[in-house]
Amino acid sequence: MRALKELSVPCRMNVGGKWSNGCIHDVSDKGLLVSSSEPPILGTYVDIRRGTLVIIGRVVWNGGSRFGVRTQDPVSLAALLSEPVLKHRPPAADADRRAMKREQSARRIVEQTDRTKRRASAFQFVCLAIIGAGIACFAAMSCYQALVAPLGTTVDVLAGAVS
Repeated sequence: MRALKELSVPCRMNVGGKWSNGCIHDVSDKGLLVSSSEPPILGTYVDIRRGTLVIIGRVVWNGGSRFGVRTQDPVSLAALLSEPVLKHRPPAADADRRAMKREQSARRIVEQTDRTKRRASAFQFVCLAIIGAGIACFAAMSCYQALVAPLGTTVDVLAGAVS
């Protein structure tokens, strides 16, 4: 591990979608020593940015305001030190795009669920309307059958009385 005395490289950190300031104090081939006012807990994945340089890693130890990050790719100290501090933030990087895709995916799932609920409600209404119409037809035919015999007799009696 290459240790440098008094290395202090400011950076930005994204932990769980929350951005904060940090400072890189030591760099090795596959790790960093970073400090922050809100250090992440063990096992948390962090997105560390210095200018346009993006470093993704996982917190492997912490103590006080400092913590160690195991990076997924080798870290170049020369690239880190030569990276200028940007006056404006760069456009959304891969991690931001993935977060946006997850949000869009979640939104599509919610919209699809709403459409499915509306279709199910419409199907239920149509089924109940058909069942209701069937019951009404059955009731009308039953009433007709119940009244046709007595009224037929009454018609026959009245027809005989008139003649």
